[in-house]
Amino acid sequence: MVKSTIQVLLRQDINLLGKNGDLIQVSYGYARNYLFPKQIAVPATKQIIAFSNKQKLIRLEQIAKERAIAENKKNALELVSKFTLRKKVGKDNLIFGIVTNREIAELISSQIGETIDKKNIEVPEIKTVGIHSVEVKFMSNISANIKLQVLPLAE
Repeated sequence: MVKSTIQVLLRQDINLLGKNGDLIQVSYGYARNYLFPKQIAVPATKQIIAFSNKQKLIRLEQIAKERAIAENKKNALELVSKFTLRKKVGKDNLIFGIVTNREIAELISSQIGETIDKKNIEVPEIKTVGIHSVEVKFMSNISANIKLQVLPLAE
C-alpha cells in the first residue's frame, strides 16, 4: 500500500497550513508536486526534526528575553506619572500643528533614557492643550498607557 501522507518541515509561513519551522502532516502528492519544488518545505528526517526542536527552544528563549525587556520598559514608563510637552499655541488653546509620535518618542527617551520606536506609539489626534492619554505598545500583549500633558510654549 502506498503511503498517503508525509511529515514535512515548513520553511516559510503558509496560510491555513502553518508557520516557518512547523512540522506538519500533508498528502504525499501535495508535498512532492508543490511544497518541495517551490522549496516551501523539506521532508522531515530525524536530523531535521532535532534541528527544528533546537531552533524552537532558541526562539522561545529569545522571546522570553524580549518579553523581559518589554516589561522593564513598561515599568519604567509607568513610574513616571506624566510627561510634559510644550507646544506653540494660538487662539482658544489650539496647538499649531499636531503632536506626533516622533515628538513623544524623543520626550520619553530624554526623560527615562529608554529608546522606543515611534511606530509603537499610538497617538490620538491632539490639537488642544491639556492632559491626553497615549498608548505605547512593546509587544502584542504588553503595552503601557501614559499621560501626556501638553502645555503652551512660554515665549
